[in-house]
Parts: sequence; C-alpha cells; structure tokens
Amino acid sequence: MDYKSTISDIFSPRKNTFAVPNYQRAYSWEVGSDEDKQVPQFLTDLKEHPLNVPQYHLGHFLFEQDKHDRNRFWIIDGQQRMTTAVIFMSCIYRRLTDEPEMEKVTANIYNEYLINTDDKQKFETVNYDNNFFINIIIENRSDTTDTKSRNRIIEAEQYFRKEISKVDIDTIFHWKQLVENAKITTDTVDDKAEATQIFTFQNDRGKDLTNLEKLKAFLMLQVYLSCKTAETDPNAAINYIEKEFESIYRSLEKIEIANENQILSYHTTAFLALSGTAMERVKIAFNKQIESNQQKWIKDFAVNLKESFEYTLSIQAKRKEKSYIADLLYLDTPNSFPLLLKLYHFQISNPEREGLLKLVEIILFKLKYTSGNYYTNYLPNRALSFKGDIQDLKNKLIYDAKNGFKHYWNFEHDFTRYLEGDNHYFSLTRYLLWKYENKLREEVREPAMLYPEFANLYGTAKFENTIDHWTPQNPYEVEYKEEFNQKYLHNIGNMVLSTRGRNASDSNNLPSNRSTESVLISRQKLEPFKSKWEKVEIKNRQKEIVDFALDYWNPDK
Repeated sequence: MDYKSTISDIFSPRKNTFAVPNYQRAYSWEVGSDEDKQVPQFLTDLKEHPLNVPQYHLGHFLFEQDKHDRNRFWIIDGQQRMTTAVIFMSCIYRRLTDEPEMEKVTANIYNEYLINTDDKQKFETVNYDNNFFINIIIENRSDTTDTKSRNRIIEAEQYFRKEISKVDIDTIFHWKQLVENAKITTDTVDDKAEATQIFTFQNDRGKDLTNLEKLKAFLMLQVYLSCKTAETDPNAAINYIEKEFESIYRSLEKIEIANENQILSYHTTAFLALSGTAMERVKIAFNKQIESNQQKWIKDFAVNLKESFEYTLSIQAKRKEKSYIADLLYLDTPNSFPLLLKLYHFQISNPEREGLLKLVEIILFKLKYTSGNYYTNYLPNRALSFKGDIQDLKNKLIYDAKNGFKHYWNFEHDFTRYLEGDNHYFSLTRYLLWKYENKLREEVREPAMLYPEFANLYGTAKFENTIDHWTPQNPYEVEYKEEFNQKYLHNIGNMVLSTRGRNASDSNNLPSNRSTESVLISRQKLEPFKSKWEKVEIKNRQKEIVDFALDYWNPDK
C-alpha cells in the first residue's frame, strides 16, 4: 500500500478488506450540532471544500497487515474516519439505487465499499457490532440498538440519508468523488510491536485521544520496551493487553452511569493514588517497579482495570434493586465510587457490603447538612487504604458517620440543627422525604419505592418526583403573614413528595382543595388535616420527620 494514496485506491483492489481489531474502541463519532460533533462536521467539510482545490484531505491511516491473509488490513489508527466514510458511501448507494440509470455506479459502490464480488465484507467493525453494521449499513434491515456504539452507527446513517435526500444528483456525485479521491497517507506494518510504536508516538503528541486510549497505548509501548530489553518476542505480550482492552470496550458500551475517563479515575484513585491525573498515577506507579517486574505489573493492572469496568456494570444493575448503592450514586458518585469498586474487587459479600454502604450513605447525607464539607471528603482515602480488612473499614466509617472528617466539625449537632430549622426548600429534602415515605410503607407492609421510580430512570416527565409545598407558596386570594413565610412555609413539615404531574394539578390550591388520593402513604396521612393545616400541624409533622431522620441516619443502629 502506497504511503500517499486515496480512499478509492486502497478499497478498489478486489481482495483488499479492512477490519477494526476488537481491542480498539467501538464507533464513537456522534451526531449533533455542526459546531461540536464529528459526523455533521464530516459532511460540512465536504460541503465547504473549495471547488478550485481538487482533493479533499482525510488524514493518516495506520494498518497492521494480517500475517495469514496479506490482503486483510487491521485498522490501528483512523477507524472512526474510515467507518464514517463507509457509512456515507452506503447512504449514497441507497440514494442512487432509486435511479435506474445509475445501476453501474451503484454496483461499483457496493462491490468496492460494502461486499466485493467474492461475497466478502470490505469493511468490518469490532466483532460485537459487526452483525449490526451488516444489517443497518449493508443489508438495510432493522436491528436492536442496545449499545452506545450501535446507536451512533444508526444515528450517523440516518443523518447522512436525510442530508443526501435534500440535494440533487450532481451534488451527490461531487461528494462521492471528494470522498473517493480523498488524499490520505498510510503506514502499513507487519506486526503488533511496530504498530504499537507508531501508534503511540503518533498519537501521544496532542491528538484527540481519550485518557483510556492514551493509557492503552502507554501500556502496550511499555510491554514492547520490556520485551525488547529482555530480548523476547513482544507480540504475545502485546496481544495479552489487547485482549484485556477488548473486554474493557465491550463493558464500556453498556455502561451508562459513568464515562470511560471517570471509571479510569475512580480505579486509579482506589488502587494507586489520590493526587494527580489518572495517567500520572499510572506512570508514577509503573516507574516504581523494578525492571524485571514491569511486564507483570502491566498485566496485573490491565486485568484489574478490566474487572473495574465489569464491576461498574454490576454496580449499575444494583440501582434497580433494593440496595444502598443507588443511594450513594445519587448522593455523591465521585467520592463513593472508588470505595464501591474496592469492595467489589475484594469480593465482599452482599450483606457485609450493604452494611458498610449504609454507613457511607449516612456520612454522605449528613455531609450535605454540615458547613465546610464541600472540599473535604475522605471516602477516597478510605478506598485507597482498604486492603480487605472489613472490621477496620467499618470502624473508620462509624467514626466518620459520627464525627465527620475533621476533628473540629460539630457533625451531629449541625445535622440536627438543620433538620430542626425552618428552611428545607432544597433538593436534598426530596431524598429525605423518599426515605420517610418508605418508612411509612414498611409500617403498613407496602412495597418500597425503589430508586428507579424515585429517580424516574424511565424518563416519563410527569412521573418525575419533586417536592411541593402542601400549603402553597402563592395561594389564590390568600396572603401569609411574614412570620409564616419565614418559619413555616419552607419548613419540612410543609413539604411533601410529589410528581410533576400532581404538582401541576395541585397548582396554588390550598390543602382543603387538594386531593390526597395517592399511592404515597405520606400524602394519604394528610387527609385528616385538609381543613386545618396551620403552624401547629406543620410543626408536629416536622417533629415526626425529624425523629425519623435522627433514627434512620443514626450510625449506632
């Protein structure tokens, strides 16, 4: 393959086929505004290409030539651009099949970019997306979009189809020629070791890689260098790292609660250090290894990182169950996640884990009511220092739940003072009222409201939980006295859990004109007070809720 070439030149040889190795990330280009998303920008570049400039530039591609099939090329760098180009050519193919006189043109596009005359696929994505790619891009049939990369593939296809349908045949041909004749440069190598070197030094110099991609390149390069020092074949060792990252990317496609850089940061916080970026932590830890242990350290790290991505999927699933994991993710994901990962890595049993997480939930909830907490959270420290001693961790968490993270904090007093105060009109009250609702349900043996319902994970706007003033802020034809506005209106005794739909229907009606028909036990309990809801009733309800809170968030229990 020539160093200077075009897309058409590398695809036109009948036997040439291209594939994305499974250790590479899946398709990640997105559709959005022209200013900040890659797929629309791809088309914008074609639209704005000057007519007096013959060639469009598509950049550099790095290929690893297959050892057994010399016409098969693994895409080490440039797969996002190549995937997008093939999707674009497929959309042009679909559009031109509607024109009978274009039969030769469409046959040529199909055989060069989709399926060759030997019935072989010309371009393949990572394995776990390839059948989807065939169905959507090549065969034009529907399929399940159950991963982020699959959603991106279909969004790109739909975007290009829509834009291509807006223009005439001459414009389509102009775009087609720009892509086919796009100037590219290529490097083709014969083994993983050389590909690793070129990819690392080409991409670690300011190109837009994610931290996870930079980490993969760093680890593969260090494996190569360690093998070179030991005068051993690096290909098997590099292949080992590739396989671990293949698993990482498979997990990543299903993870919704965090992105790859966040998980990498949580993992390195839990296992390596608190300060510095994730990459800095890795490099410092690696440089501390003696030369003979470096390759083992890299493999161990890759395996542990893979497990953290897999455990993230387990943590994600726990949101739909009765588990304190959902509470922690709601209250403070960044500070609680490293400890969650550590507990999973040490295979702590579910009952023991839930007991520890209840203590973490108490800490996080009480922190919200404590002055000076925003910049002080020692939960990451607890994660880093945890080596499997459950009792030691439990003792530390009990201390933190009682005293906070600083000796001069008045942790319990601040918590109680805020609860017994007069203003609770802020978002955390919704969480408190959710727990209060579940306490009432437990008393009458009703099923608890689980996190998916509370957080409206299913996305129905009218069922989204919110907080409402039982006697409204701006009632019809009533004006409150200043004392009531200051001490009772925003008091937790006057706050009720509600949904946006119910909140809208209640509007500014007084309690006497509001419906208490509801699945919420806390709302049903207000029925006897509809005709008389004043200062005494609000204070009595506040005391009931405060008593519940002090009991529920009591670490001694």
